[in-house]
Amino acid sequence: MKDIWNQEKISGGKSIVMYRLGIIGTGRIADRMVNTGLNGLEVECVCVYNPKIESAVKFAQKHNIKKYTDKLEEMAECVDIVYIASPHETHAAYCSYMLNKDKHVLCEKPLALKKSEAAFLYALAEQNKVVLKEAVKTAFCPGFNAVVEQVKSGKIGRVVDVEATFTRLTYNNTREFRNPVYNGSMLEFGSYCMLPIFRLLGCEYEEVDFKCVRELGGVDIYTKAEFRFKEAFATVKTGMGAKSEGQLLITGTKGYILVPSPWWMTTKFQVRYEDASVVENYETPYEGSGLQYEMAIFLVDVMKTSGMLSEDDESVKGIDDICVHKDESITMAGIMERFVKWNAPWWELCQGYIESKNEQLTKPGIWAHRGCSMRYPENTLESFEAAAKLKGITGIELDVQYTSDKQVVVFHDENVRRVTDGNRNVCEYTLEEIKKLNIYAGKNAQGGNTYTKIPTLEEVLMLLKPYCEKNGLLINIELKTSNIRYEGIERDTYDIVSRYGLQDYIVYSSFLPESVALMKKIDKNVKTGMLASYIDDCIMYGRQTNADALHPAIISMGAEIPDDFKGKPVRAWNFEEPFFEDGRELKEDDLTRYRAYGVTDIITNVPERYL
Repeated sequence: MKDIWNQEKISGGKSIVMYRLGIIGTGRIADRMVNTGLNGLEVECVCVYNPKIESAVKFAQKHNIKKYTDKLEEMAECVDIVYIASPHETHAAYCSYMLNKDKHVLCEKPLALKKSEAAFLYALAEQNKVVLKEAVKTAFCPGFNAVVEQVKSGKIGRVVDVEATFTRLTYNNTREFRNPVYNGSMLEFGSYCMLPIFRLLGCEYEEVDFKCVRELGGVDIYTKAEFRFKEAFATVKTGMGAKSEGQLLITGTKGYILVPSPWWMTTKFQVRYEDASVVENYETPYEGSGLQYEMAIFLVDVMKTSGMLSEDDESVKGIDDICVHKDESITMAGIMERFVKWNAPWWELCQGYIESKNEQLTKPGIWAHRGCSMRYPENTLESFEAAAKLKGITGIELDVQYTSDKQVVVFHDENVRRVTDGNRNVCEYTLEEIKKLNIYAGKNAQGGNTYTKIPTLEEVLMLLKPYCEKNGLLINIELKTSNIRYEGIERDTYDIVSRYGLQDYIVYSSFLPESVALMKKIDKNVKTGMLASYIDDCIMYGRQTNADALHPAIISMGAEIPDDFKGKPVRAWNFEEPFFEDGRELKEDDLTRYRAYGVTDIITNVPERYL
């Protein structure tokens, strides 16, 4: 295939216009576009838009973008082209606005969630003589186009079936799970899988049938869409909570083409025949994230539309086919419309079930993760005291490690650099040395910096003992033994707790099953919790260690709690919450929705939010 992905070759090595790019949206794909999609192209990102101005500011600062805004009109004034990477349901409106401002638009999939909206957008682009492209990157890449070329050569005969699969296991508190109407696996990955179907079989399908597996909140975690054409079949398989082989299989009357996983980033494929010994192997380039391909082709189309490149130029012949075709884009929008309409009653039922179930459940216990760690420096006496004073607090979580002289101190990271002015591992300091380190604690009334210190476990227990005995405050001591194996810390921690007479108020947890099991050997009556990033691992290791509770990451909740753990605490923690002055946003508005998943307690950086 002719090299029409190289912009330098297209322009004959001559300098071309530096296009001013505006980006709408500040999520993961926008981040990748700035990092990799503009490489080697005559494009400068000059403005970023987000209706939440704080998100626009952070994105601009991260990528050294001069302008940020929460006003579309401000962006329109300073850009030539726009890349839309906002939530699915906003695409059509942003496209319409920018096309009406005579801006060329590259919009992430799906372009629209209604067939009529997509048709309107293409008509608007044509009317205003600007370029509109749907950013399904696979359509712009050499590998996919090479597969299409082989099919059209007639090698495998007439195509009678296309099966495309795209699955990726995704944590359930990401964007894809937050809105059961406009997120989920079909809306997230379906555009990729529909592309080869409509490219090879045309857009005139006769029937489409959907089948879904949903998570408790109603979001489709695995969806199958089955198409019936006049003389062919096709299947889309997408998943965010189920994993399958991500291949593309094209069945013909003379043979078939197999594109192995991940087919949407094609680097190789095979043409196979009845004679199994005859296999044609093909290899194709795929560079970086693949986003640079779609941006390069988009820019060439912009140059053609602007008269900078002639339609007769040999270097751009055939380029019109390297994209998501207009009819494909409109048809895919129609499928998304049908899916959203078909899916609506199901997620409404799921939402109703969750609401009714949550009404029957008791209020979750709230644990302060490293204390009130968004208001005060984590794992400090100030943070713990603030948490202990919260009315209705269930417990406080903290972390323990050894110094070099085997003193038990309360600190999370193995290395102190993130929180203190030091730069070594905790275990490389003596207690005397580690007490000299400073933890920034904010400004005083005069505007000067204030600092605090790393506490010992004894200091923390001395502080919290009155709250335990008076209010029943519980303390979760996490043994930080999974990365550095602090031999003997289990016994020493137990002995310190015993000296303060707080055995009845302590839960011991660890990511290391050995530590959890050892606590039970030291004292069979102690309470333990099995820590893990996935609920399935919590359950497995919890059984092995005879743990009294499960402590999974909240984003992994979804697996049903087995009978042998029902009635036991499930204390879920959220690692995406911000800490003291670290600049991150609070992503989850309400963790209590996880009660329906079996969560009994929430370990959070912002306990005051739930009390």
